[in-house]
Amino acid sequence: MKRLLKKIRPYIELYRDPKNGIAWVEDGTSGNGNSCHPNISANGSVVGMKYKRYWGKHDRIVKSHGFAYNIDRVVITGELDQIAADHCLCIGCRERKEKA
Repeated sequence: MKRLLKKIRPYIELYRDPKNGIAWVEDGTSGNGNSCHPNISANGSVVGMKYKRYWGKHDRIVKSHGFAYNIDRVVITGELDQIAADHCLCIGCRERKEKA
């Protein structure tokens, strides 16, 4: 389930999963999605990501709209990632914001 938060520009929209708070930006101009959390397809292997040490052994994973998000890590590489981070209400982001 996803809830539209706002339209950023034509074909670029910010969404949030009301169940777990994950926010992401769908970029219809490129077909990409942007989030502040590293993620893989829900069909991918979370166990493999942890085994290869791309993700930590105890990192928490949340699934939303076909993706598995590592909420214990934040990676911001551009404007759309930052917009998603500013609106993310997942437990990992809420904990980080409380500490700041």
